[in-house]
Amino acid sequence: MMMKRTTTLAIPSRRVALVAALAAVCCLPDVVGAVEIDTGNPDISMRWDNTVQYNLGIRAGNCDANICGNGQGAGDPTASASDRKFGKAGDVVTNRISDLSEMDFIYKDHWGFRVSGDAWYDQAYHNASAAPDPFFQSRGLSQLPNNQYTNYIKRWNEGPSGQLLDAFAFGRVHVENVPVDIKVGQHNIYWGESIFSTVGGVADGQGPIDVRSALSAPGTEAKALFLPTDQVSFSAALTDRVTLAGEYYLGWKPSMLPDGGTYFGPADFFSLGGGTLLPFIGPGVTFNGEQRPKNEMGDWGIALKLRPEWLDGSAGFYFRDYTSKFPNLVMNSPTSAVLDYTAPRTQMIGFSLSKSIAGVSVGTDITYRRNAALSTFSFAPVFTDTGLGDWHPQGDVVTAVVNGIAYFGKTPLFDSATLTAEVNYSNLLKVTHDPYHLFLGLPQNCGAGTSSPGNALDHGCPTKQEYALDVQFMPIWYSVFDGVDLKMPLFVGIGLHGNSPVPFGDNQGQGSYSIGLTADIRQKYTVSLAYNGFIARHSNDAAGALSNSNSSLGKYWDRNWVSLVLQTTF
Repeated sequence: MMMKRTTTLAIPSRRVALVAALAAVCCLPDVVGAVEIDTGNPDISMRWDNTVQYNLGIRAGNCDANICGNGQGAGDPTASASDRKFGKAGDVVTNRISDLSEMDFIYKDHWGFRVSGDAWYDQAYHNASAAPDPFFQSRGLSQLPNNQYTNYIKRWNEGPSGQLLDAFAFGRVHVENVPVDIKVGQHNIYWGESIFSTVGGVADGQGPIDVRSALSAPGTEAKALFLPTDQVSFSAALTDRVTLAGEYYLGWKPSMLPDGGTYFGPADFFSLGGGTLLPFIGPGVTFNGEQRPKNEMGDWGIALKLRPEWLDGSAGFYFRDYTSKFPNLVMNSPTSAVLDYTAPRTQMIGFSLSKSIAGVSVGTDITYRRNAALSTFSFAPVFTDTGLGDWHPQGDVVTAVVNGIAYFGKTPLFDSATLTAEVNYSNLLKVTHDPYHLFLGLPQNCGAGTSSPGNALDHGCPTKQEYALDVQFMPIWYSVFDGVDLKMPLFVGIGLHGNSPVPFGDNQGQGSYSIGLTADIRQKYTVSLAYNGFIARHSNDAAGALSNSNSSLGKYWDRNWVSLVLQTTF
């Protein structure tokens, strides 16, 4: 459920937004954390948090001429409008103020409800005009209607707007003296031990992913990117060392993907809300956004967590039956394209392990996925009305995630530090359903028939095996100034070999990195400055009119940027 967009709220200017943000961060009363609401009843606890954040983002370099054109060539007609929106070094790509509001009501420690939501306004998108692609503009064509953002794009990128996040009730019952905690409503459950990978672990498809946040903040932990969904979940402590948990989904939501014409737009026509055009396919061809699953409820899962004394850790066993939250891009008629979410459900058997080894906190997820949806974003869109029935390619896939967190004490270089590393791996065991033969002879046939087949890996073509690495190192200095601690999060994530056979996995030579510095001021305010960049394996055809990227989503190799974030909670 989403909050209705108000029409009476005045849209602040850039100066007003900046002043409001600075006032929120620097001039709040001297309070820490949540506001405790005194109800006069000792059995009732109420708390209200508000996290106010201001984010200023500035582009670090000019738009690549292979995408935006150089006055002589046309550039890339599929991506130039997104890249040209803020095309010069120094352009403000985000000027956003937001508030995350959270309320908890707890009765006798075990009953209550939680409601949370966020609201935002981004002044950088106050101009709803897209940057037209010169190739299409010279022919009176555009990918966004009249080169204007749709209402959907304005709602999610400019605002003022908001959304409801958590909205659930919880309680505890006893079954034969076994305490069972139950949640009903819109919430998120995250199983497994994966830290950075959103698709490599047990939690794959356990909720929609906020891909926009993942792109704008490299190194964000996976569990922070999962969005809540309507469901019923439970956790039963059978003994002090055995826990049984389960969930059943009452609804479905797609992953939140960036919109075309915005700074992180993967393609100019791309938007879950649809209402855009694909003139590079033909005149009058429309893009109609999401095509939802045939059955939006019924995903379910069961988990058994064991903490035997001899293990000195925990092991988990899982079974899940779930619908993909990532789409396939298809032509569902000669004049219409959609983001198709109608692939059949995947069945997963999973195992997780968490324990300390030689002072390092080690975690691992291993999954076997039967009839998993396979990645098709690298292929040309295919027609679904050819009489082949269910066209979605599926296969049996094994994935594995192994990670470790090491802690360091004081050294001459820092007061303390953490090192987090994770390797994820996937293996396509066999293709079980592929009526269009998209996966025949991969990766050699990928790109065949395009303007520049080139190296198959440059097109994001899936391969049988893939593995990738994510590393984050964060040194900390305490009391650098009075009441000020400093952190320096350093992150890099990159595909090392092959391209993921599952949607939105890692691809060889593709990744991101971030170099930051965060000040924690009196444990109430944080100021973060970071340089965020993209690593990309890419190429261009001989005419310079189309760029190819090994990314599973977009062409981001020139969109490095600097972010300044001011935040406080009250």
